[in-house]
Formats: sequence, structure tokens, C-alpha cells
Amino acid sequence: MDKKRRICLFTAHSPLTGGGGVILRSLIAALTDFDISWYYVGNNAEPGYESGYLGKALMGGDPVKDVLNTWKMLADKKMPYFDSLVQQMAAIECDAYWIVSHNEGLRLALELTRQQSRPVHLTVHDDWAGALCARSVRYRFMGGWADKLTAATLKAVDSFDVISAGMRNYYKVLSGKEGEICHRYLQPDAIMHPGVNGDDENAVVTIGHIGSIYDKNDFVAFLSLLREFFNAKGKTPLVKMWGCHLTANDIPASLKGTVSFYDTLPEEKVIPELSACHFVYAMYPLSKALGLFSRTSLPTKLTSYLQAGRPVFGHGPADSTLAAFVTANGLGAMWTSLNKQDGFYALQKVIVVNLEHNEPENVRKQYFGEGNLAVMRRVLSNSK
Repeated sequence: MDKKRRICLFTAHSPLTGGGGVILRSLIAALTDFDISWYYVGNNAEPGYESGYLGKALMGGDPVKDVLNTWKMLADKKMPYFDSLVQQMAAIECDAYWIVSHNEGLRLALELTRQQSRPVHLTVHDDWAGALCARSVRYRFMGGWADKLTAATLKAVDSFDVISAGMRNYYKVLSGKEGEICHRYLQPDAIMHPGVNGDDENAVVTIGHIGSIYDKNDFVAFLSLLREFFNAKGKTPLVKMWGCHLTANDIPASLKGTVSFYDTLPEEKVIPELSACHFVYAMYPLSKALGLFSRTSLPTKLTSYLQAGRPVFGHGPADSTLAAFVTANGLGAMWTSLNKQDGFYALQKVIVVNLEHNEPENVRKQYFGEGNLAVMRRVLSNSK
């Protein structure tokens, strides 16, 4: 039997949390023809991943210290932290490195190409300048340095994959190199089939949501739209939210009865809850400052929604990856503004969507199927 190729995966986030963790765990579980070991930095070691913990992250903590360290990292200044981290990585027995660009990962990938000879593959789920800087008051002024470091790293690594066609096209302009597209992997039996949506007679219309809300004001506008639309039909809307950072205090008094908050649930438990809803909600920010983020990232929650088999009410820019995904695949409807009549039209459309059994499966094959495994096998097999 041929010896498995040994891959050292690094993330600057926990293996157990966030959309990036979901994507990576899905790929690793299926890539059994590789020996993949997961290493990470963070606040503490995670259960089941203790052996991969490399220590505290550089980013975070005291604001003044964090801003200085993050600027030095992005500006490609000499930093003992990365020299030490590269030494730890170099001591790991492996044939190649797989680095996720989030936080410290982008700079680490560049340092690995400089300080050792093994192949380095980079995965990008969110653009540093367009997502991490644009969404943070603390890092907002660092976007130019983040772009320069991103371009330098993309040029230096042996290969890279991205989360969307929008990001691939953007990075081709930025770096002159074209990356692969790789999404989460869903198995063929992953999708539930709860039946026709339809405009039924239920007095309460439930809308499911998991994870973060990118813009509280846009979300409140959505709640107001729901209330007016369904009250006119003699119905009551209820948005059921699992694992959201918002609380009841963030909701205006007049709309508090429109939202119920629940703790984060494992995907295998939350998908049946979503499947019992009339439709689900996905947002990307309408703010122009976050336009690059909306055009290049892709919400991981869409993979959970697809598994739940429910229509998607998308709320975000018309040129976003969210809009392209929802409309091109007939999975629901998009509200691409804050115009009330446009929102009413989208709601009227989503409540009568009928997702046939083969439609979600076709989307799974196209976006989240075996092609993603082929991409990762190809890039992780490359040798210098």
C-alpha cells in the first residue's frame, strides 16, 4: 500500500467553531487518502484537538498592543512570533503545508515559503482587506497593507483555493494567478426533503436563521417588512435564530415578539429545526464599505439551509455571491434593497417556492459535491 501523503493543516481559529471550521472538517472527513494533522493557535486547546494546539494567537487582547502587532504583521515587518511559529511548523513531520489565510495564517503562509522548502497551499475563505479590515473598526485603516500582503502571499505559495468565482476573479487581478474554487463537501444523502412550501393556513409563519447577522439595521428593516407583509394576511411572522450574537435588547420594542433566540446547536440538531420552518433567511450587508466582502465571500450557512431543504429569503446586494447563488439555482428570492415594495415581492415569491427533490441535489453536486474533493486532492498532491 502506498504511504499516505502527510499534510500539516494550520488555522488561526479553533477547529470546532465558525464557517471555516465547518468547511475544513467536511473536506478532511472525506479525504481519507491523506494523513491530515490539524494545528492551530488560539485562546486554548480544544477537546479532541489538544495535540495540535501551538499556543496563543498573536491577534486579539489589549487593543493598543493588538493594533501594533497586526500592523507589523500586515506590513511584513520582522516578527519573532512568526519565526518561532515557523520553527514549530518546520519541526512537524509532513510532506506539505495547508494554511488557511484567516488572521495570522496569511503571514504564516508567506513565511513558510521563505524559510523552508516544502510546498505550501493556501485556502482563503474571506479576503483580509475586504472582510477582516472592512468589518472591523480596529483594523479598518490597514486595508492597503492587507492587500499588499495578500498579493505577495498568493504569488509566493505553490497553489491556493478560494470560496467563490468572485474571489477567484478578484485575486487573478490582484496577483496575476488564478486559484481553484473549493467549497464545503456535502454527502449525497445530506439533504432533507420536507415537501412543498406553499402558502399554507398556519397562523404563525416561521423563518429560520443560524449564525451571525452582518448589519443590525438591515435586519431590523427585514423584521419590519415581515410584520407588515404577514399581518396584512392575518398571520404572525416569527424568526427563530440559533447561535446569533444579537440579543432581545438589540430588537426595537415594537418588534420584539417577531424574534426568538436560541443557543447554538450542532448542525445535525439544528437542520431538522430549520427544515420545520416555512423558509430561511440569509443576509449579506448592503453597505458599500463591505461590497468586496459581499462579492467574494459565500455564507457557509447556505450549506445548512440546503440540507434543510427550505427556500431561502436572501437579503443583500444584487451583485453579491449570495444573490447569485439563490437566484441562479431557483432556491428562493432576493431582496436587494431596503425598498418595501421590492421586499413584499420577494416575500410573495419565497412563500410559494416549491423545491423539488432533485433541485437541491443538483445544487449539492454543482457547488458542494465531489468536485471539491478532486480540487483538494489535486492541490495537496502537488510537489515542488
